[in-house]
Amino acid sequence: MYNPNCDGSGPHQAGEVRLLPISAIPDHGNMILCRMCFNREIAWRKERNRELSQDCWFALPTWESLKVYGD
Repeated sequence: MYNPNCDGSGPHQAGEVRLLPISAIPDHGNMILCRMCFNREIAWRKERNRELSQDCWFALPTWESLKVYGD
């Protein structure tokens, strides 16, 4: 499936996409992801966090906490 609004590598989920911040600094960039790509990104971040010191951890926001793209 293809979702033209998603920045992820797919496979995609049709429909809504949300903004996932890529920086701790507000408004310094976002990834626009469908739900499936978001789930893969969060899984990757969790795995990577196991290898990093706590001060370098990636944020693990919930899907529900993210802003809907286009709102």
